[in-house]
Amino acid sequence: MRKKITSRLVLFAIAIAGFTSPALAQTSKGVSGGMLYLLYAAAGFIIVAGSIAVLLVIKLKKYKKEVSLKTGRQIETTGLGKWWSNLDKKLFTRAVPVEKEADVLLDHDYDGVRELDNALPPWWKWGFYITLIIGVFYMFRFHVWHTGPTPEEEYNKEMQVAAAEIELNRSTDKNAVNENTVTLADANGIAAGKKVFTGTCFPCHGANGEGNAVGPNLTDKYWLHGGSLSNVFKTITNGVPDKGMQAWGKTFSSAEIKNIASYVLSLQGSNPANAKASQGDLFSPTAKADSSSVKKDSVLKK
Repeated sequence: MRKKITSRLVLFAIAIAGFTSPALAQTSKGVSGGMLYLLYAAAGFIIVAGSIAVLLVIKLKKYKKEVSLKTGRQIETTGLGKWWSNLDKKLFTRAVPVEKEADVLLDHDYDGVRELDNALPPWWKWGFYITLIIGVFYMFRFHVWHTGPTPEEEYNKEMQVAAAEIELNRSTDKNAVNENTVTLADANGIAAGKKVFTGTCFPCHGANGEGNAVGPNLTDKYWLHGGSLSNVFKTITNGVPDKGMQAWGKTFSSAEIKNIASYVLSLQGSNPANAKASQGDLFSPTAKADSSSVKKDSVLKK
């Protein structure tokens, strides 16, 4: 029974190492930079875990042998077993044999518990040394020789790729609009805009557009950057960096910004509690820009 368990554990460890290489090769296609190194680290961890499983099996056999020797039953060690035993002593444990533990017993006594001064396992020390070597190589490559991208450079590169993809999607999106072609959304669009507003914009503008210490009141007739639908759409899209408002055009599509802008204009005259004092200039929609004035939306009545 124990032989079957031992053989299965060994086969399991070998299988892990065997399947890791092709799996990593398939997964790493199209992946670069730090993520690729993370995949390599994960594969290495799996291989090390499998190796440890094999070592535990070897240790089990070793302890079984010691018990057998104490009981007087001699077990013949095969050539492979002897080789593994020597390898274990040199590379993996270097633990003092049980009969010689008195030579490395420390004087400390913790409520009757004594401590052995065994040497650190060689595999642990070599792992530490390799970590130091990799750390020095990493420092020279990324911070001295500059032959590899830093995490910040990788991030900026990925952001450029993402921006290009967003721009491509916008150019091919049939529903894409801009500040010159935007029109008021319907009731469903305003409801969708409200959902985005209450989940994203409320920290600066309040849950009902009443404004707070950061953002202005959006429910009165005074506007800092114009109160037409085109103005509001442009402000949301490009942001106001000097006032701390980010450019949401990098996060939401033009159709979504249209819904948000339409909802913002639907807040006109809602008179929420604790409304912030008016800021900016009084905006009066003209006959041409009448699209910026909307009636109080049914969403607010619910």
